[in-house]
Amino acid sequence: MKIDEIGYVGIDATNTAEWRTFAADYVGFEVRDLANECLGLRMDDYAWRMLVQPAQRNGVGFVGMKVESPEALETVRGELTAAGIAVHESSAAERAVRGVQHMLWALDPDKNRVEFFAGRSTDESEFKPGRPIGGFRTGALGLGHIVLGTPSLEEMEHFYMKLLGFGLSDYLDTEIKVRFIHTNDRHHSLALVKTPVSFLHHVMIEYKFMDDVGRLYDQALTMPGMIQTSLGRHSNDHMFSFYSRTPGGFLLETGWGGRAIDRATWTPEELWCFSLWGHERRWETPENQAKQREQNVTAARLGLLAPVEINGEGGFVNRTKVV
Repeated sequence: MKIDEIGYVGIDATNTAEWRTFAADYVGFEVRDLANECLGLRMDDYAWRMLVQPAQRNGVGFVGMKVESPEALETVRGELTAAGIAVHESSAAERAVRGVQHMLWALDPDKNRVEFFAGRSTDESEFKPGRPIGGFRTGALGLGHIVLGTPSLEEMEHFYMKLLGFGLSDYLDTEIKVRFIHTNDRHHSLALVKTPVSFLHHVMIEYKFMDDVGRLYDQALTMPGMIQTSLGRHSNDHMFSFYSRTPGGFLLETGWGGRAIDRATWTPEELWCFSLWGHERRWETPENQAKQREQNVTAARLGLLAPVEINGEGGFVNRTKVV
């Protein structure tokens, strides 16, 4: 089985009006009004990459995973069914909302709805961000990444890695247990964190321009309680980013300069720190904040550095000569 990308995510929300302001005025999504009071948050040439739908709870509603073809979709059906997992047909209405021709869905071990689709239509209209930005890095890399807290780490590993075919990028096996996993050249499209209960920890979206991260940070500094993790750079995917609190309570990581990997030659490594610098987690306990500061000091003492990769996106220039 081969998943090409995480193509979209659905968000259950008790407060769609707050989401509209957050998405357009703060992040820079193009916001579209859809049926049943849903909001489509557009990032590129798809009608939307995130769907905010009214609900009695806040959290993840569904995760959409792209496969190459209807034939690949049948492979998904067959392999999940053989593993004893119930696979469900989608309705015509569901496919219409998502703009897909073919879709199946199943539940992961934590009862998150995982949708598998093929043949998603693009939208020929120009992307119109809610405020001036240089765009988002998506394409074949997909939406970005999603981090799920789970009390069933081993079962979730089996579902996403053994059944769906995600590869291991990095991992943490200390008092914090994390699996960073990939399905394309993005360092990780999904991360699984061992937690007492299941929940959506954060969604990451990547801007094409570093300046858009900085300008958003300037804006966030004027909004008490908005910044939940300060500006920093991750040690594994090299993302330059910070984290904001969404109207749904989970976090949104907004980043730039994420690392691409060669899946054919990639070797997973055990991590000892999350970040090269920064990323102070204001929601953490004082004890864990102190541990993180100690890790950052160690990284500085060792002189750990990470390159910025020239990846051809709008925020990068590939010079042919030294200037």
